[in-house]
This record gives sequence, C-alpha cells and structure tokens, in this order.
Amino acid sequence: FHGTIPIFRMDVATQQIDTVAAGQYDYDGLAFAGDQFVTLRHSYLEPNEVFTFKAGEEPKQISHVNDELLGQLAKVECRKVMIPTTDGKQMTTWVLLPPGFDESKKYPALLFCEGGPQSPVSQFWSYRWNLRIMANNGYVVIAPNRHGLPGFGSEWCEEISGDWTGQCMSDYLAAIDDAANNLPFVDKDKLGAVGASFGGFSVYYLAGHHDKRFKCFISHDGAFNLAAMYLETEE
Repeated sequence: FHGTIPIFRMDVATQQIDTVAAGQYDYDGLAFAGDQFVTLRHSYLEPNEVFTFKAGEEPKQISHVNDELLGQLAKVECRKVMIPTTDGKQMTTWVLLPPGFDESKKYPALLFCEGGPQSPVSQFWSYRWNLRIMANNGYVVIAPNRHGLPGFGSEWCEEISGDWTGQCMSDYLAAIDDAANNLPFVDKDKLGAVGASFGGFSVYYLAGHHDKRFKCFISHDGAFNLAAMYLETEE
C-alpha cells in the first residue's frame, strides 16, 4: 500500500478499511496469541523481528535477534520522495542515503530495478539484493515503485503486461533523472543500474537506451531470450 505492506482491519458489514499497523515498514504475517496479535516486521534498514500488539496500540518489539549484527553497520537513512512520471502520475520512490551523509557532498548513485515483473518493491529486506549494504558502501540508492508493481491499484500493476519496455522503463529513467537533477548530493557523472530477473532484463534494456546517463550496469540472471520464455511465464 503506497510503497509499504501494512496490516489492515476491515468491517465486513460496512467494508470500511482501517490501518492497524503501518509506518515505513513491511509487516510479514499475522497470528493470534491470547488477546494480542503477533507479527514480523522488516524494512530496508532491518531484517525481520517479532512484534506484538493489540488493536489500537503501536506494535512492540519482543525479539532482538539481529541487534548484534546490525550494530556492526553504520546507520543509513531512508527517505520517501514522489517523482512525476511521463504519463502524469506520481511515483513513490525510496532514497537510501549512505552513512555520515552530508548534503554538501556528492555521492555515486545506484538505480535499483525490481524483478517480477509484478512483485512489490515495498520496504523489503533481502540477503541477495540488500539496499542497506549498498548504501553502507557509500552509494545513494534510488528504488522506484515503477508501473507494473502491486500496491498502487490494479491499473498501475497491470500496465506492464505485454509491455515490458514501455512505461516501466520510462519510470526508471524518470527516477534517475529526478535524482540527478533535483538531488544536489547525487553525482550525475557516477550513476549505475542494478537488478535481477526482470530487473536484470531492465538493466539490459537500459544499457541500450540510457542516452549516456549511466556509467555502470550490473545484471543478475536477467531475462534475455523472451522467445524461449514463451511457455514459461504468465507474461
């Protein structure tokens, strides 16, 4: 929902929906424990920990499995920005800032391209594509919720079907252009694009259509033979 995965409550009779647990996090599953709920919560900045809460109360963290590991990493910041797309919409985009961030300095930037194609960017924590680790290595990380992702309505999500190189690619270029032109701390001469699966396909495509925006491309298991995939994907 708007770049995150919260917990909702719905009144069946009125179909009124209220947010129970939200914030700049993804909530992962829900179980009952007496008069409380138990859930997992993660974000770009921290892996899953166990939280409990009662309706109307803020979730309370009850596990600290990752504290020692996270204590070895310098702190990074994650900001939410809205970027206009070429079709007149507003695109939720996450910007991760490196440790010791200084607005007056210039930093190299990485554009993160999500796989799927119809899988959420949200506030995921990954042990393979870890945006916090990228930021910890001195990069500004740009993670746009491009067309073709869930969480912004069915029309937004379905736009990518049969059009892998259309609006979604325009969204990626809009995101990196906005960062290069409107974020004074981004070094526009040191931009890279990274991604896996459909994200890897996106990196391949951008490598041939980026008009000299990028200096580096990193693709992991990117789709490259769409004819061979004809009977292997719903797309």
